[in-house]
Amino acid sequence: MVRWKLPDDEQADFLTQLQKSRPKIDLDLTLTLDDLPDEGLFANIGILADRIQRAMYTNEPLVIFGHDDPDGLTGTYILHQFFDSIGYQKHEFYIPNRTLYPHGIQDDFVEYVRQNAFTLAIVVDNGISSREGVERLKELGCDTLIVDHHLIQPDLLPDAYGIMNPRLADCRYPFKDLAGVGVALMLIRYLGRLLEHEVDESAYFWTAVGSIADKVPMVGLNRLILRHVIDNWPRMRDASIEFLMRNFKRVSDDMDVFDFITNTSRLIANGREEGGQHLAMRFLLQMGDEKAELFQELEREKKQWESELNRIFGYLDTILADFEARAFIYFDDEDVIPYNFLGTASTYVVSSLNIPAIMIKYHNGNMVCEGRCPEGMNMVDAFAHCKEHLIQYGGHAKAAGFSMRPENYDDFLSCYNDYLDHNLQEIEPVPRFEVDAVIRLEELHHANWLFMQMLLPFGMQNPEPLLLARNVDVNTLMAKFTLEYNNISLPRGEKIDMVFYWRSRQSVRVMDFVRSRA
Repeated sequence: MVRWKLPDDEQADFLTQLQKSRPKIDLDLTLTLDDLPDEGLFANIGILADRIQRAMYTNEPLVIFGHDDPDGLTGTYILHQFFDSIGYQKHEFYIPNRTLYPHGIQDDFVEYVRQNAFTLAIVVDNGISSREGVERLKELGCDTLIVDHHLIQPDLLPDAYGIMNPRLADCRYPFKDLAGVGVALMLIRYLGRLLEHEVDESAYFWTAVGSIADKVPMVGLNRLILRHVIDNWPRMRDASIEFLMRNFKRVSDDMDVFDFITNTSRLIANGREEGGQHLAMRFLLQMGDEKAELFQELEREKKQWESELNRIFGYLDTILADFEARAFIYFDDEDVIPYNFLGTASTYVVSSLNIPAIMIKYHNGNMVCEGRCPEGMNMVDAFAHCKEHLIQYGGHAKAAGFSMRPENYDDFLSCYNDYLDHNLQEIEPVPRFEVDAVIRLEELHHANWLFMQMLLPFGMQNPEPLLLARNVDVNTLMAKFTLEYNNISLPRGEKIDMVFYWRSRQSVRVMDFVRSRA
């Protein structure tokens, strides 16, 4: 494996190298929310808006059903807060626990709707393949509005009252890569126009949190929304943001704002409960003294999650050390990897080996799978190829999942390998580190730091720049910067070539180094 891949023209100045490394990034920071396309271009948005307004005017009981990840959680939250702000109080939330139930509309939610006599359900960040679930809600007299962003599978598309998804064939909204919360934001912007009610600025912050967590591309409108939050940070305030800021380091520049968004997304990824409740959602909605207790519990769960993640990564490292194959297929028959970590584990394999990875295990009497893949393959297409063996499947091109009866395991593997035989393109080995720009230590000054921050937000299609500095004196480096070592030890008193992330004006995270030849 090639250790480092260098820029095509490392003799160019720092700014030119960075700009060439991310051609999809528009550095025009004069764009504002006024430059967003008209939400009316969304297919069916008028149908959704009319049905919601009818529910408001007749005081119908409404439930917001959100997927239990930060994307679905934040989408549910901004809808809930918007309804509160316009004076519509007869609404509740329901967040399913995916360690107990599969993705989509399942028995637990249908029963909750029946018991509470809801006549309208807004399904956020899921539901686009819940054909049976929508039919069961319809039998109860409950209309379903789906607000989603996952890939469309025509044979699974439910007969909902209305569907809002930028990937629908007849949707004219030009940007297709919004997160689920991004689609929810466009719905409340549209409703806000109709009702002459301004959307609170905090909705953009929570959209940023959900978008970062869901790893949607940080280009186009996703970038515009995130830049709005960063550039207008003093206006991003609600009770939860204020509380979290008191428990975060001082926010002094754009990178601090981005780190705060990222940290918040990791915090609210925890908190799954039973009965449609969710600790993170209760924290967001809580206005009293209990908010601090809920925060402490979320922090405790976050630390447990991080510890478990480190254990899983260490286990995978032992498996991947000498692994050589075109794809990675892992059946967790010894229950080493918890169900809610399957997707993260698959992502880790893809980032390590640059090959498709699927993780399968037993769960609630069936088998479940999370798959991830690099460029050159579509995971949803792979699962669609084998749909006769699956109970349900869905997701994104690079991240998808399914459930399956155990007796279909062998047939699925045969079918999946058949798909790989006919569709898996030859994937080039990736270098261990792909350098965005070569820079001298003395160029890590204020002006270049300001330019680095113009590249924010970092994410898919706009990764945090990885830099290379040559012939660096380690003693000088340690005297000038606060260092994060990434589990490596630097040779004091020697000169090195190092690849690193410039994490703040006065700190760097060293990722790799070699001793300098010069």
